[in-house]
Amino acid sequence: MNKVRRNIIISISIFVLLFQPTLQSSLVTKEFVSKSADLQTITNDHPDLIQMIEQVNTTTLKTYIQTIQDFGPHPTGSNTIDYVGEYLYNELSTMNVTVTYDSWEYEEKSGNSIIATHPGKQPDGIVIVCAHYDTVAISPGADDDGSGVASVLMMAKIMSEHTFNATVKFMLFSGEEQGLLGSLSYAQKAREQEEHIVGVLALDKIGYANNAEDGRIIRHHADCSSDWMIEISEDISHRYDEHINLEVARYPFDPSSDHKAFVDYGYDGSNLVEQTLNPYYHTSEDLLEHMNLTYLTNVCKLALGIIATIAHINPKLKSNDLQIQIRGARFAESCQFSILIKNDNKQVDTANVTINITMKHLFRRCYVTLIKDFYNTTCSWNFSKEIDEYWEFKISSRKYSRGLFELEVLVRGINDDINLYTYKKTLGVIIRPFTPRMLPRF
Repeated sequence: MNKVRRNIIISISIFVLLFQPTLQSSLVTKEFVSKSADLQTITNDHPDLIQMIEQVNTTTLKTYIQTIQDFGPHPTGSNTIDYVGEYLYNELSTMNVTVTYDSWEYEEKSGNSIIATHPGKQPDGIVIVCAHYDTVAISPGADDDGSGVASVLMMAKIMSEHTFNATVKFMLFSGEEQGLLGSLSYAQKAREQEEHIVGVLALDKIGYANNAEDGRIIRHHADCSSDWMIEISEDISHRYDEHINLEVARYPFDPSSDHKAFVDYGYDGSNLVEQTLNPYYHTSEDLLEHMNLTYLTNVCKLALGIIATIAHINPKLKSNDLQIQIRGARFAESCQFSILIKNDNKQVDTANVTINITMKHLFRRCYVTLIKDFYNTTCSWNFSKEIDEYWEFKISSRKYSRGLFELEVLVRGINDDINLYTYKKTLGVIIRPFTPRMLPRF
């Protein structure tokens, strides 16, 4: 009996020290719910979109790639990549953006990524377009990934002269060829700092087409959560076909480029890739003379249209219009806890969202259990909902293991509300195993 009482006292003490009703989380579980966009309700086009698309200049793209190629191979860790990075930093500094280095280290490798930021009118979202400026050891990297770098520079040059609702970040990563090291470092810090990144578009190998048919097709890869980005690209390519002259081919998730780092940390991300892979890729012959600059120009126009459209979204609701309430055991009901998500601005609009709920034992790394002593059953619920006034979710008739647990609720917008993002995490303690009424009240 003394041992039982001692355990109870210890558990209560831990609970008193650690229980915080509104802790913020650095870990967000990736939801597996389709976020297909309703293009009729997302936004009107940016009023200057056609003007921006027409400003994409083939000669300027060629100059960027030629300059990068002339440095020769520039793998991560070499002196040459530092020279290339300095050139790119200085080029971005001439534009209406704020430019910074983002340093990273991994084991014995290190490098700098380059970030150019164009602030938006609203603080609720960040849109990222990115490429990598490192190469393999023998390649001058005209297509891989001078094509993507040149396009990011072009987009920054044009878009920085216009105003958007979301903040746009133009990113050039190093360490991509060693395993997405630069982008992984940034994505991890973004998650820890709770940056709300709406979507990431990677441009990697987008300048080769060996015939007219391939020169009309661009691959757009995305997982089901980021599929809405493909829908936007399809819509842009159709409505501006006379300017862009490309057909978007829908492809499944591609793990080989920097968008993957962001997807790994719970963000939406996709990438554009040339229809036929450049046969000179990762060789000393990855040169400008083997590229199709008309094709690259059109892909750059499409990428600009995608990013400008997402950044121009002007939703009626803001993230702070959604309130998450977490409640513990109710003795008058059978539920063990309930979650209430309220739309405080319901008179203006409904909230189209996905909701991800997870419950995890802190020490055993286990979840809600259905069988005694079985600690590997994942407790994760996923929903797509349109919330008018409120939405409530209750859990009942479940068993729990003794100890501390964390409960996290993540709400992300879809359709016309893709800017919405809010979450809440709380800690609780279970003093007696498998006794629902001993759950704390949140």
